[in-house]
Amino acid sequence: MTGRTKIILSLVGVVAVVAATFFLAIKPRQDELGKVRNEVAAEEDRTQSLEAELAHRQQLQENAPQLEAQIAKYRELVPEDDQVANFIFQVQEAANQSGVGFVEITPALPTPPAEGAEVAEVTTAIGARGGYFAVQDFFRRLYGLDRAVRIDQVTMDAEEDQTTQETLVKLGATARIFFELPVGATAPVTTETATPAPEPSS
Repeated sequence: MTGRTKIILSLVGVVAVVAATFFLAIKPRQDELGKVRNEVAAEEDRTQSLEAELAHRQQLQENAPQLEAQIAKYRELVPEDDQVANFIFQVQEAANQSGVGFVEITPALPTPPAEGAEVAEVTTAIGARGGYFAVQDFFRRLYGLDRAVRIDQVTMDAEEDQTTQETLVKLGATARIFFELPVGATAPVTTETATPAPEPSS
């Protein structure tokens, strides 16, 4: 065997040893290191997500008094039951403060709303009579009640007061008030309705 052949065989042997070392020792370590790095990156992402969630919860806790106040306000606007009698009282007060002659408010039976929201509703017919600016003020006050009110239809007709010869505006409106839908209710709910408020004597 010549010297050149020995050198070649030695080089082949070294390459074989290096290759065997790489595939048997280094390559598995590299794969394991890559897996560890991926796990570390995943844990870092999870840690960031948890930190963001913790910060969100801490902010909610800090804002708890304000959130509770908002919930209480919504409870007033959309109470647990229909509270029709209280609504009639509020409308009567709005009429008195506006100076209109309150005619009547006629509530229907409570039903789930047509829009399919998770609340029940009571449709009411509201009538009032008075001067133009008084009726306008009354209409504005309806939207300022401590109750969620949606007015769907409005009619206004002019009529003459036979006593004073003054031209009055006769208002007719269809409005809806809302309250919480009872748990498990799938059909229209029923409750006792209040009697129409009498027109105050002049």
